Amino acid sequence: MFRDFTNYEDDSIEGLFVRLARDNSDEKIDLGIGVYRDDTGQVPVMQAVRHAERAIVARNTPKSYLTPFGNMDYCRDIELLVLGANHPALTAERIVSAQTPGAGSGLRLAAELVHGISPSSRVWLSEPVWFHQTEFFEKAGMELRTYRYYDQQNSVLRFEEMLQDLSQMQPDDVLLLHGCCHNPTGQDLDLEQWQAVTDLVLQTGAIPFVDIAYQGFGKGIDDDAAGLRLIAEQVPQALLAVSSSKSFGVYRERAGLLSIITPPDAVDLTSIRRKFRDTARQLYFMAPDHGAAIIHEILSTPELEELWRQELNSLRHNIVAKRSALRATIEAENAGFDGAFIEKQLGMFSCLPINSDEQRVLEDEFHIYMLPDARVNVAAMNTDQAVTLASAFRTVRERR
Repeated sequence: MFRDFTNYEDDSIEGLFVRLARDNSDEKIDLGIGVYRDDTGQVPVMQAVRHAERAIVARNTPKSYLTPFGNMDYCRDIELLVLGANHPALTAERIVSAQTPGAGSGLRLAAELVHGISPSSRVWLSEPVWFHQTEFFEKAGMELRTYRYYDQQNSVLRFEEMLQDLSQMQPDDVLLLHGCCHNPTGQDLDLEQWQAVTDLVLQTGAIPFVDIAYQGFGKGIDDDAAGLRLIAEQVPQALLAVSSSKSFGVYRERAGLLSIITPPDAVDLTSIRRKFRDTARQLYFMAPDHGAAIIHEILSTPELEELWRQELNSLRHNIVAKRSALRATIEAENAGFDGAFIEKQLGMFSCLPINSDEQRVLEDEFHIYMLPDARVNVAAMNTDQAVTLASAFRTVRERR
């Protein structure tokens, strides 16, 4: 079997990481992987996380197995954090949740679950999209459809085209939306646009699936969940994937959530729970508990939660400052270029208005590495890197 297996290629994302590792230049700049870096280039660990870890270790908690639903204390904490305490789905007990190994596993679990119950359901993905999201649904056997979302060359949202494409959704199709800080573009919907999408979902009978991975990195913890809360209050059923990696800085601990908001008239909630549980077990059995335990410790300890909120807010303000500085640097280096979109967009990422060939020039000549669609991780940049990027950007524009 393995002797004759050859010529397997890296995908575009893994290929970039390979090229980055092979580049021995002292000047190389990694703007790819989605982590926040401080001005020294380090990925900081929040003090709230450190305090929580020490408290957990001091209690000498057992390490026995949990069920495939994982850490249910964590699930309840995140449900409240994302949906808010008075959300109808919570007060009516219409939500079924499982802890997952990050939001990626939550997406994969949802894809398997949906396809197992409704094989004809299609999934609608934004264009552009975070590449790995397509894989989760494709590997589950779901048919993929795309909707126009963002014009990279002109740096604007394509909202009217989005609505045109989504008008073709059918009952029980799944509409994947980013709750905030859209990956890869940083271009979010406003609440009026969220309402228009909600109206279309109600009209077509589609099921919204909101992936929220950057809560607190855009406008603040509650503001970043406002669109999600709006749509989840009005539709009869929905799916929700949450990543705690960025918001708590526990990237490698793989703490995430998948929730099903069930219809008010669901006939058999017990069967939904059993199918959910068994699908999780068949994929990975159970999620690792350490990251979830840390987050529960933080969110159940008032002093730690307050510290975490302060630290997250500080990161958000730093990213806002980085965006403002990058815009100013690029505009100063590129006469006549309008970089307002960089400052307007939210979260870690924005896409530069260059094509794939120009992006490769940034790699080959300037050792600047970005993921597909020229996705820049603004949250990973320091001042010197911004200057280098602005100069390289000027070079590729002048060669057009």
